Amino acid sequence: MSLPAVRHGPIVSAVAGAIVLAAAGASAEASSPGPHVKASLVAESDAVVPGRRLSLGIRLKMDPGWHTYWSNPGDSGVPTKARLTLPDGFAAGELQWPAPERFVTGPIVSYGYSGEVLLPVEVRVPATVHGAEVRLLARVDWLECQEVCLPGRAEVALTLPVRPAAGPGPAAPLFAGTRRLLPVAPAGWSITASAEAPGLALSVGPPAGEELERAHFYPLEPRVLDHAQPQTLERAPAGRYRLRLFRDPNGVAVERLAGVLVVETRSGRRALRVDAALAGGARPRVGELIRPPRSIER
Repeated sequence: MSLPAVRHGPIVSAVAGAIVLAAAGASAEASSPGPHVKASLVAESDAVVPGRRLSLGIRLKMDPGWHTYWSNPGDSGVPTKARLTLPDGFAAGELQWPAPERFVTGPIVSYGYSGEVLLPVEVRVPATVHGAEVRLLARVDWLECQEVCLPGRAEVALTLPVRPAAGPGPAAPLFAGTRRLLPVAPAGWSITASAEAPGLALSVGPPAGEELERAHFYPLEPRVLDHAQPQTLERAPAGRYRLRLFRDPNGVAVERLAGVLVVETRSGRRALRVDAALAGGARPRVGELIRPPRSIER
C-alpha cells in the first residue's frame, strides 16, 4: 500500500433540515463514480411508508483488482464513511458491515471488499411524512486501493415516493444477499476465548451434526492481532475446535475478544458475532515477539 495505516470509526448521521422535494414523477437513483469505485444510494423497498423502517444501503462497485475497507481495515487502510442528510423526523442508525475479505500485499494484511459490496443502514421514518415523495442524500468517503491507494468521495441521492404500502425495489435482491453475510448472534454455537501464551485462542463448539471445515476471526478493534500470522484450526475434545490466534506484538492488552468469526461447514458459510471475555493464561508484554505455534494452517 502506498499510504500509512490510518484508522477512523464509521460515521453515519442524519442531518435534519428542510429538504426541497423533487418535482413529481418516478423515483430516481443518482450515483457518482470515483476513479475506480462507483458509489450509489439504494433502498430495499420501492417507497417510503410513514411509521415503517426504511432499509437503505451504500452500494460500492469496484473495478477489477481494487478494494475498499471494512470497519477495521487491518494493517493499512481507512473504513468507508457515510453521512446521510434526511428530512425532519427521519433518523439513521449505524452502518452495517458484511463479513470482509482478506487482502495480502507483501507483509501488509488488510480487510475489506472487492467487486461489489452493500453497507446497509436502517432509517426510522416518522408517522407523518409531508409531501408525495422524499429525497434522501448521502456523502460517502472511502479509500480505494490496488498497488496504490486513492481517496474517493461521492455525493449520492435517492428519491422515493411516499405510499401507504411498499413493495421490493430494484436493489431488493442485493439486500437479501448481503444479509446472509452480516454477522449474526451465534445461536446454537458455543464460543469462548482464552489467553494462552504466547497468543490467544477461540474454542468453538458447532451445533450438533455440524463439522467445522474452515474458520477465520476478524477483530473489531485494531492492534489486537498480528494479521499477517496464520490462524490455525485444530480439533479439540468433545466435538469442539480450537482456532489459534497471534497477538499484535506492538498491540494493546485486551480483556475481551470482539469481532466476526467466519466459519465454513458442510451447510455453508456464515458470519458469527463474537464478544467473549478472555479466560486464563498469561498475557504477553507489549512488544514481546509472538511466534506461531507448530500446527497446520487451514
